[in-house]
Amino acid sequence: MHPHRGGGLAAARIVLEGAARRVGRPAPTVVATTPASTGEEQARAAVAEGAGLVIAWGGDGTVTAVASGLAGSGVPLGIVPAGTGNLLCRNLGIPLSVDQAAGVALAGDDRAVDLLEVGLGGEVRLCTVIAGIGLDARLIDADEDLKRALGPTAYVVNAGRALRQRAMRVGVAVDGGEPQWYSARTVLVANVGGLVGGLDVVPEADASDGALHVVVLPLVRPVDWARTAGRLVLRRGGHDTSRVHLRGSSAWVVTVGDHPRQVDGDVVAPGHVLQARVLPGRLVVRVPPR
Repeated sequence: MHPHRGGGLAAARIVLEGAARRVGRPAPTVVATTPASTGEEQARAAVAEGAGLVIAWGGDGTVTAVASGLAGSGVPLGIVPAGTGNLLCRNLGIPLSVDQAAGVALAGDDRAVDLLEVGLGGEVRLCTVIAGIGLDARLIDADEDLKRALGPTAYVVNAGRALRQRAMRVGVAVDGGEPQWYSARTVLVANVGGLVGGLDVVPEADASDGALHVVVLPLVRPVDWARTAGRLVLRRGGHDTSRVHLRGSSAWVVTVGDHPRQVDGDVVAPGHVLQARVLPGRLVVRVPPR
């Protein structure tokens, strides 16, 4: 558990003990994350000690860290959302209520979902939802105090600064093919595409489809902004001058010059490369019963 989310460790124990009693399960042991150890090491240790379930209580960063520690183990990941975006929960239908999510974590169904392995030029990370380069990383890079005070609205406040940036020159290659070059504001490499507010940037994606999805958003002309906004609201896919969608098992994205980058909402060092490959069914997640 992220110790500064959801009322702290003591409050988490109370919620989990109550949820466990209701479903006739033993109460989980609660272990705190730290700035230096954000969940991956704790998850690996839990698996080594024979845990049958590991729950991530926190935001998207905590969920991704714990997922990285569980990937390939077969041990289910339960999620209690306590962050700003909670994107994996939104995409898998996990309740955003702490009490309800705790119940699902302890007594839901197990679902095998894909992960993305993302290369950043010298560093490799696992990704559960979306990695991106360009405008999306600038939008996400909102002040932490602002996010705590405003929640998802903090990203809207941050948008004014982000929108002043020029489009970038970017090449995209899928499954080893020849790169196609675009002028774009952002390129997303997605496992799933659901965002806050019911918006969906990649409606074609499914967490268990064994594929990754690349979306290029030019957002250069006013018509691009209008069409993209309409697609997000209506959850429509497709491919035209305002949106390019590519599907495959691997992708390579390179930009002219360095640009901001993010992996599952965690802003990383600016760079000019984003590589990814899909890891089908690598993570088991506890989801609501069908």
